[in-house]
Amino acid sequence: MRKVHRKIFAGALLCGCNLFALYVASCVAEKAENLGVTVSITGTEEVLPIITLDA
Repeated sequence: MRKVHRKIFAGALLCGCNLFALYVASCVAEKAENLGVTVSITGTEEVLPIITLDA
């Protein structure tokens, strides 16, 4: 039974750390709205979209 309590405690601690990290990330993102990271080097007008059809 001791391992069950340890696993529950470790899961709760990990969940708490993840929630805190998300909170900090949202605060940083809110303050730095104009400092976004680009996800594409090329513009949307330059490249034609690729459509893949799966049978």
